[in-house]
Amino acid sequence: MRKYNEELLRDLHRFVIAYQRTNGKSPTYRMVARMFPTDFSSTAKIGKYLDVLAKRGLIERNDDGSIKVDKRFKAEAVNAPLVGQVACGEPIEAIENIEGSFVLPAEIYGRGELMLLKADGESMKNVGIDDGDYIVIRKQDTAEYGDMVLAIIGTGGTVKTFYPQPDGKIILHPENEEYRDIVVDDCLIQGIVVGCMKRYR
Repeated sequence: MRKYNEELLRDLHRFVIAYQRTNGKSPTYRMVARMFPTDFSSTAKIGKYLDVLAKRGLIERNDDGSIKVDKRFKAEAVNAPLVGQVACGEPIEAIENIEGSFVLPAEIYGRGELMLLKADGESMKNVGIDDGDYIVIRKQDTAEYGDMVLAIIGTGGTVKTFYPQPDGKIILHPENEEYRDIVVDDCLIQGIVVGCMKRYR
């Protein structure tokens, strides 16, 4: 019966788990070989050591022989297009131009159809949205009282807090005392704010 280096098995297992925890995916055989350049001279040897770890119940393998990601570390992601900018002040023309696409963690921003908009203005700064931030929007056409929404007024879009009134009016409230409420008879809800990303220079 072939003997395996127990210390190498432990180190390989630790590497696989640490990689999955950090990256939400498993390392490839090539990554394993780069991590252990003097221990693994071939992918066949890597496969045999992974087989031992699998037989001991320490890892699982996919049908193609790759390492299955431990469900504790599997990262679920959502693709979100960057579709221009939105007013955090007075409404600006709502033109949807896709400028790029980003992968966002579902655990943080939730699931559904997401998009990113660049904030223009300071009307929402008291809730942490500053000029130039990237606002994460979940697309939907309904909102609850007190939600932060992406609202379309005529041809203009703006992000504000949504307060429908008993008389049918809608108050779009800026979270900055230097700005005034926008009061409208109707508006089109295009989504609600589920997050904000900052870039520091």
